[in-house]
Amino acid sequence: MNRAKLMCALALLALLGAGARGAHAAEHFCGHPMAHPIDKALADSAARSGGVTADLRDAQSAAYAAWDKELNRVYAQALKAAGPTRRDALRAAQRAWLAFDTAQGQWDAMLHADQGTSAALNIAGAALERRRARVCDLSMDLQSLKDSE
Repeated sequence: MNRAKLMCALALLALLGAGARGAHAAEHFCGHPMAHPIDKALADSAARSGGVTADLRDAQSAAYAAWDKELNRVYAQALKAAGPTRRDALRAAQRAWLAFDTAQGQWDAMLHADQGTSAALNIAGAALERRRARVCDLSMDLQSLKDSE
C-alpha cells in the first residue's frame, strides 16, 4: 500500500474510532447494545475500499446521506411528540444546531485544508460525526418525550 493510501486508511480508522461516542463500528450506538446499521455499512464499505481515497469518500458520503435521512426522520418524530407547547422550542434548537453545523463545517475545512488527500476524509468525517451525534441527541429527547406521556 503506498503512503497516500496508507494515510487515507489510517484517517478513516481514526474517524471510525474518534469522537465522544467511541469507535462506531465496534461499539453500541447511543446507549443501544449494538452498532447502528449505518455505522456497520460504513465500516464494511471502508474495509472494501482497500484504502482508496475516492472509495473511502464514497463510503463517507453514503453514510452522511443515511445519517442525514435518519436525522430528518427522528426530528420529525420528536416534533410530533413535543406537542404544540414545546414544538417551537425544538424548532429553534434545531435551527441553531444547523447554523452551528454549517459554521463548524467551515471551520473544519479551514482546519484541515493543508492535509492533502486526507483533508476531504477528515472534513467529511467530522460532518458525519456531527450528524450521528445529533441523531443520538434527538433520539434521547424523543425517548424522554415518550417516557413523559
